[in-house]
Amino acid sequence: MTTFKKAIATLVASATGLTEEAVESVITLPQHEGQGDFSFPCFPLAKTLRKAPAAIALELAQSLAPPAGFVKIEALNGYLNFFVDKSEFSSQVISEIIESGSDYGHSLIGNGKRAVLDFSSPNMGKELVFHHLRGTMIGNSLSKIFRKCGYDVVRINHLGDWGTSYGKLIVMFLREGLNESDLPGLTLERLNALYKAFDAASKQDPDLENAARRAFTRLESNDPLYRKLWASFREVTLQELRRLYTILNVEFDAYVGEAFFSDRLENILDLLKSKKLLVESQGAEVVELSEFGMPPALIRKSDGSTLYITRDLAAALYRQEEYSFDHCLYVVDNGQSLHFQQLFKVLELMGYSWNTLCEHVPFGLVLNKSEEGNWEKGKTRTGQASLLKDVLDAAREKILTIMAEKNPEVAGNQELATRIAVGALVFSELKNRRLHDIRFEWDQALSFEGDSGPYVQNAHVRLCSILRKTGLDAKVWKSSDLKDIRWTVYEDASSAALIDLLAQYPDKVLTALEARDPCPLAQYSLSIADAVHRFLHSSRVIGSPEERERLLLVYSAKSVLASSLELIGVPAIESM
Repeated sequence: MTTFKKAIATLVASATGLTEEAVESVITLPQHEGQGDFSFPCFPLAKTLRKAPAAIALELAQSLAPPAGFVKIEALNGYLNFFVDKSEFSSQVISEIIESGSDYGHSLIGNGKRAVLDFSSPNMGKELVFHHLRGTMIGNSLSKIFRKCGYDVVRINHLGDWGTSYGKLIVMFLREGLNESDLPGLTLERLNALYKAFDAASKQDPDLENAARRAFTRLESNDPLYRKLWASFREVTLQELRRLYTILNVEFDAYVGEAFFSDRLENILDLLKSKKLLVESQGAEVVELSEFGMPPALIRKSDGSTLYITRDLAAALYRQEEYSFDHCLYVVDNGQSLHFQQLFKVLELMGYSWNTLCEHVPFGLVLNKSEEGNWEKGKTRTGQASLLKDVLDAAREKILTIMAEKNPEVAGNQELATRIAVGALVFSELKNRRLHDIRFEWDQALSFEGDSGPYVQNAHVRLCSILRKTGLDAKVWKSSDLKDIRWTVYEDASSAALIDLLAQYPDKVLTALEARDPCPLAQYSLSIADAVHRFLHSSRVIGSPEERERLLLVYSAKSVLASSLELIGVPAIESM
């Protein structure tokens, strides 16, 4: 793959005056069949040569001879399309997959650099609801993609463990006659019930909101009882979060919440004052941002309490000091876009030029169909369940039913059903563009057909099954195994199409990195699955005269599909 790109770069550079690096950086893979295997866009040459890109492409196609490994060059709509010798191409692609092993698709673009990713970040004292899954899995996938591209990655769960919401919990906990002796048996379900009880009671007694603010003030002042309650509430929540993250195979390097920065807020206020950025407004303190087309950033309320942005400023400074990041990504839904615009602008006004290294990675909402047939953020069609744990449980039960019908050998396998259910739910979130709102279709997500997680997982299962039947499931193929391989075997349509896709994996990883979006990799995994199913439908593997070559292709496809599934957080299961 790399060799082919370098050959194109050398040829085009010699004919155009561009550097080989400049040519190689813009070489793309055609999107449609029949348009070759590599494309060079001639648009960058139009200004220099004062010709239309289509004319430039035509002249180059007529004057350039195909380099070794290529059979022809054609011009189409301003692109120079290169057609490879399929046998030579298959040899290079599969050889690279075998020689690279798990490093296939790895990039050096991030070597020596560090990326900090802030994602999931739930509020303490509350259970995860289904719509939290999307941000969690986008962040999880991006962390894997950054690592695949050579970055040192730090995954942070910025917990919402501070603020008036804790005052509400404390007020309700004490109001219901509970005390320290009740803490050992406390559950997250009980904390959830306290939240709901507070909301109901505050409608009857509006002064409860003031009581919650007073309780939080006492918490900020380190009242011993309130600090103990807070610590228990936080730990109970973390235990359940870690349980769910384990099911989802999501890991974090640090659980650093808002409370961690509570003793750093005065320093933030002092810094803002020293820069003459704080302005009094109706008793509160703000940073004016009207000249930048934004409303004021509220830093401290009139009652002296701080807000999210104050704590996010402290967190940003801490992360730069602690990690000296090259990228700091905040994977948070697009409803918080203004907040992050304000945050990054205030950092700039404070004189921190590294504010440009901070990025908000927004994403759209997960919409569910209501009983009235409307698409809205809220309950899922599993009934009344909108909690993530309930959706996971319901998905597992549905998968268990399907497994019992389709394959009695794995009937009742709870662990396998959970992994399929996770794959189904995660794939349904990531197969759509990050910025788009998505409509969660329960039956479609769990289907074993079409563009679903189980469909893609099934392609991996079929590949594993073939290797298992031939006793090669534990074999790691090496370069020495490629001796005497008949590369012409791969010239049939289904083999060639599959190998073309396998060759695209390194570029798809980089595309996902640049877009800050797992969707290209999810769609790529789906394309691989389609090609695998077509290949296995049209080509007999075991017992065929081409068994050795086709087993090699099966192994190569399994390796790449498993790697791409790993990057999007979908379990690559071996039986179904």
